[in-house]
Amino acid sequence: MKPKTDLIDSNTQLTYKLLFESNPLPMLVYARDSGRVLYANHAAAACYGHSVAQLVELHLSDIHHPEDWPEMRERMKLTASACLPQRVWRHRDVDGHTIYVEVDTEDVDLNDQQARIVLVRDVTQHHDDVKRLRQEHERMNAIVDASNEAIISTDVAGCIQTFNPGAERVFGHRAEHMLGRSVHLLLPERYRAAHARHLAVFAKSDGTPRMMGLRIVKGLHADGRELEMEGAIALVKIGADLVLISTLRDMTELLSADAERQAARTQLSHLTHRLMSQEKDLVKRIARLLHDQLGQTIAAMRLIFETISTLRSGKKSMQLQQLNLQMQALIDQAILQMRVVLVDLHPPMFDEHGLAAALDNEMRSRALSGSPIQLVFEVAPEVATLRWESGCEYAVFMIAREALENAIRHSNATLVTMTLSGSATELELTVIDNGRGIARDSHSKEGHLGMTGIMERAKSIDASVEIGPAPERGTRIRVHWVAAQQ
Repeated sequence: MKPKTDLIDSNTQLTYKLLFESNPLPMLVYARDSGRVLYANHAAAACYGHSVAQLVELHLSDIHHPEDWPEMRERMKLTASACLPQRVWRHRDVDGHTIYVEVDTEDVDLNDQQARIVLVRDVTQHHDDVKRLRQEHERMNAIVDASNEAIISTDVAGCIQTFNPGAERVFGHRAEHMLGRSVHLLLPERYRAAHARHLAVFAKSDGTPRMMGLRIVKGLHADGRELEMEGAIALVKIGADLVLISTLRDMTELLSADAERQAARTQLSHLTHRLMSQEKDLVKRIARLLHDQLGQTIAAMRLIFETISTLRSGKKSMQLQQLNLQMQALIDQAILQMRVVLVDLHPPMFDEHGLAAALDNEMRSRALSGSPIQLVFEVAPEVATLRWESGCEYAVFMIAREALENAIRHSNATLVTMTLSGSATELELTVIDNGRGIARDSHSKEGHLGMTGIMERAKSIDASVEIGPAPERGTRIRVHWVAAQQ
């Protein structure tokens, strides 16, 4: 390789040759007219995967990517000293893989031939890193843009830097109108001063990333509506700058719907309570009517019938005697049926002696009626004499009766244990059977109206109720009531 001046002695030529061959960066020399590679060093051979001998048989078109050929040919026509912008070229190795490179060139006169020295820097790793970062940035932008939540980033002074499409939908502002403006514009005026103070406190950090969850906060829509917002705010460090990133969800409609549902539940609870109270009063009136009027009427009928029978006792035909006996039996049956109805409508001992006595009588009556199930009632002596609110006692008694009826009719149990416990301001009823059991939450399914009735009665007195499997086998129903504080 001959230098420009043609005056360099052999020692200088040897020095240049050594520098060329031992350079750790790939170096090529090619003819400017043909693009044929004239020389290549060992670093170039390692870079492209060819041997040095193979490289000097190639042309630049064998090394450059086909899409870069037009610009490569144009630059070959220009001198290396032309002020052209640096760019990344795509070269190909022996296997056809792309290598991204930057090059520095210098024109030389080599044995009366116009040639160009090329110093190659492999920037493939850097190019891949940049591409990966760009893809990650695009991916993050796509996630932020696709989010339905409002994502807003600001500096520590509250100046908006990012305002995603979700924020546009939530607040009704265009991003281009909000960038660079204060985040306080998104708050009702009465909250702005306090928010500025909170922002300053939160921003005082040593740069350690941290996040703070937000309770329900107020936002301001572009049309002046106040919004109920929930989300989180994160403090991150990007380079030397602290950035606050707020992620907000519009909870306005959800909270409004929750409030409406709560109001509906409250109204339903009041309605249930009123219906239960009306049921109790109605049952009392019907029981009183049956006892005081219908009962007296049947008793008078019986008395009159017995008087007529006495007056006719002188002469009776066989047929008349049979009719008398049938009429007597029907009157006795009517009186018995009326007493059963009275017991069902208004349990005996309930008003005079209270819940514990009424439950004990209920269990004994069912046992005496020939129930095939062993019935056990457990109550401590100090609890047996307690009295609770009238509405509470009635609801709990009806729940106990329904639970007992379900166990006897449907559980295939051999034992039902009812336990009453509590204090002057608290009451707990537990009914456990050893039957086939019940799945958790099955009371909410269609066909379990008895269980639904138990829950509604418990709700009417603001009591909690648990219906589910017993600890060992069978079903457990637990009702817990606490007196409201005055």
